[in-house]
Amino acid sequence: MASAEGRGKRDGAKKPGPSRGERRSSKRGGRDDATRGEFVDAMRNLIGERWGTVWKSMPVALAGEDIEGVHDVRVASRRLRAAMDVAVECFPGEWYRPLHRTAKEITGALGEVRDRDVLLEALGAQRATAPDPERPGIDRLMERIERERVEARASMERYLSGLLEGGLPGEVARRFGPAAAPRGEDER
Repeated sequence: MASAEGRGKRDGAKKPGPSRGERRSSKRGGRDDATRGEFVDAMRNLIGERWGTVWKSMPVALAGEDIEGVHDVRVASRRLRAAMDVAVECFPGEWYRPLHRTAKEITGALGEVRDRDVLLEALGAQRATAPDPERPGIDRLMERIERERVEARASMERYLSGLLEGGLPGEVARRFGPAAAPRGEDER
C-alpha cells in the first residue's frame, strides 16, 4: 500500500516548497540578480569572442586557397551557436534572435562547400590507390563534384561578402563589444 506522501506526489496534491538553496538566496537580498548579471556579462564577452573568431576566419575561407579556411569558419560558427544557444534567455529577443539565426545560417552557408571539399579529398585518395580501369569513373565523379563545389563556393562568397559589407559587423560589435568586431573595425 502506498503512503499518503507517495499518493500526494503522484496525484499532484502535494506541491514541494522552495528548496533550501532558494530560501537561502532570497535571504541574501539580490544575490540572484548579481549572479545573473555576472552570467549575462560572461556570455556577452564569450559571444563577442566567438563572433570575433568567426570574422577572423572568414578571409581565408573567402580566399579559397586552403580548404581548411571553410572548415575553420564552420567550427567557429558552431562554437558561436553553442554559446548563443546557452544565452538565449540573457538578451532581448528582438535583436538577439536575428543574430542567433545568422550564426546558424553561416554554418549552413559553408556546408555545401565543405561537403564537396571532403568528398574531393576522399576521392583523390581513393583514386591514388584505385586500379587503372576505375580511375576514369572516379575522374568523372570528381569533375562533377568540382563543378558543384564551384557553384556552392560562389553562393558562399556572396553570402559571406554580404555579411561583411552589410550592417551585421557593426550590430554585433555594438551588442557584444569590440572583441566581436571584424579585424580593422576595432582598436585592438
